Amino acid sequence: MVNERLVLGTAGLGGVWGKVDPHQSVLTILSALESGIAAIDTAPAYGDAESYLGQALQQWRGDLPVISSKAGRLKSYAADEAYYDFTDRAMAESLENSLRTIGIPSLDILFLHDPHAIPEMEAERIIDTLIKFREQGLAKRLGVGGNWPSWLKGYLDAGVFDVVMEFNRLNASNVTALQDSLPYCLSRNIQYYAASPLNMGLLGRSIGSFKQMRPEWLPAEALEIAVRLEQIAVKHRLTLPAMAHRFLLSLPYDFNIVLGPSNISELTASIENFNQGKLPEIIQAEILNCSNG
Repeated sequence: MVNERLVLGTAGLGGVWGKVDPHQSVLTILSALESGIAAIDTAPAYGDAESYLGQALQQWRGDLPVISSKAGRLKSYAADEAYYDFTDRAMAESLENSLRTIGIPSLDILFLHDPHAIPEMEAERIIDTLIKFREQGLAKRLGVGGNWPSWLKGYLDAGVFDVVMEFNRLNASNVTALQDSLPYCLSRNIQYYAASPLNMGLLGRSIGSFKQMRPEWLPAEALEIAVRLEQIAVKHRLTLPAMAHRFLLSLPYDFNIVLGPSNISELTASIENFNQGKLPEIIQAEILNCSNG
């Protein structure tokens, strides 16, 4: 089933992209579970997402999903605000709080959040601490939660991490991961999570506002690619989000896709897009040609 490949990301539900209704966030998580989505990703940095997940799980009567959270980045309510504490004590307290808030004894995956923020000289200590968490049974698997710096490859080569989650590196407007990290991970049996399938809204509801005023984080080239993709979608009578979602299903690789809805309607629309299945090969080729410049 398609939905078994999907992961519910909770940043939007937690309030980092804007104010949310707590009740609706809980209902969205329950709706995802009812739809067959079997994995949920959260983090202390995602506003109140861990709390909403905990409330949803208290009401859920089915099998527990695969649950992942993160350590290293502290709580905030804005995606562009990043506060970090990678000390042993802070990460231990963060993990304990995550487990308590979610209401589970251990995480299925504990991600090292934003490894690019870690000074390389501190990496060994930090990663040793994560390994101890796993040895203590507080996490079953370890993951890299964010686009990783070059120094991290040695730890991946050594088999320390079981999962890699990257953002904005595998979607219709950016296929960089097809040339490097995705085949690398799959060749080493490292599970791959492709986050931001709509490139932080660029391939979704935000493209109109981005065309009027491009945000600082968005490269001009990425916006130009998105505009060309929008034209491809119109030509084939598709919505841009539907085309972007189905494109990921069309790639001949085994990986998971992390959705980022802020409410039930966005979740439902995304699931409906994926349930339409793969794109015709001619559209896949046009997207790849556009994304590769």
